[in-house]
Amino acid sequence: MPYQEDFAVEQFMDAYETKAKYNLGETCCYSLSLDDIEKLSGNKFKLDRSMRLTYRDIKGSDELRTQIAALYDGNLNLDNVLVSNGAIASNYLLYYTLVGKGDHVICVDPTYSQLYSVPDMFGAEVDLLKLTKEDGYIPNLDTLSGMIKENTKLIIINNPNNPLGSVIPNNVMKQICQLCEKHDIYLHSDEVYRPMFHSLGPNFEVPESACSLYSKAIVTCSMSKAYSVAGIRLGWMITADKQVLRDAASRRDYNTISVSVIDDRIAQYVLKNADNVIARNMRLCKENYQYLTEFIDKHQNDFEYVATPQGGTVCLLRIKNIKNTYDFAAYLANEFNVLAVPGEAFNFPGTLRIGYGNSKDDLINGLPLLKKANDLWIARN
Repeated sequence: MPYQEDFAVEQFMDAYETKAKYNLGETCCYSLSLDDIEKLSGNKFKLDRSMRLTYRDIKGSDELRTQIAALYDGNLNLDNVLVSNGAIASNYLLYYTLVGKGDHVICVDPTYSQLYSVPDMFGAEVDLLKLTKEDGYIPNLDTLSGMIKENTKLIIINNPNNPLGSVIPNNVMKQICQLCEKHDIYLHSDEVYRPMFHSLGPNFEVPESACSLYSKAIVTCSMSKAYSVAGIRLGWMITADKQVLRDAASRRDYNTISVSVIDDRIAQYVLKNADNVIARNMRLCKENYQYLTEFIDKHQNDFEYVATPQGGTVCLLRIKNIKNTYDFAAYLANEFNVLAVPGEAFNFPGTLRIGYGNSKDDLINGLPLLKKANDLWIARN
């Protein structure tokens, strides 16, 4: 059977998430209830209680796929969308569809480890494109071009980046798409944090989605991060390449088949009120990001951003005087009831991934405990 490495970030989260009192590891904007969304929008959620609970729309309802397509520019419609059980299922299904033994894949690093570990599991040769401080933690086009081989099948990017919070500018996105087109390579753009571009500079153009720029780009996204309803487990892939969608749908027949009809209806309701939800989450991220930055500025001898976040809900926080941040994160969780994900889960030791899109109370109470734990750890070690 194929070898699959442990999913370090998910296993660490699973071990401590339900026990931690203060969650600095959360990646979603603070979760909403249906009542919360009704208060934000003034529109009540209505469910046809006479609806039979069958499999119903295997690819996702026409209504939902139409709503998803409308989130993107270009000539995309419901036939360009396949609904899945979260973006993580879309990612897995895409790699199951596209890559195997004999294929070469290039993936940015650091990123969500599923994006490179699953192609490797399916037998592809995977090379990592290191994101560096010198390049502003976005892909270096010369380096990327030099990594392409005759058998390169797929390039994988993540925008905004998890765990860095960096954002690929629109001109660079276009050049990546042009490079892929030149070599006839598929592009997977994990855009699960889109459209949370909350801290772009005044001259920074909001990047277009890859699926609007290139016919062989496949974008994955979900209702979890920016839309605050991770519990419905609903995501999608969208692409102009309908053959990829047909092949992916065929393979999905062997595992999840479809999403819950109830989740489909809830997602429709959330997207109908997306303007209210996104506006709320933009305010939340901006306010919490400012609070986190003030904390870091106050404790510059101990903490600093690896990259200054521009979008998404997470960042990598360098812990200046601690090298083994995996053990420190476990200590922080066990002794202080504060969850933060160790950078080792992203091949980036000496850091913690901090989520700042969660409740502000988690930051207000959790950050002082992080500072206390840091001081005690250094004193004891």
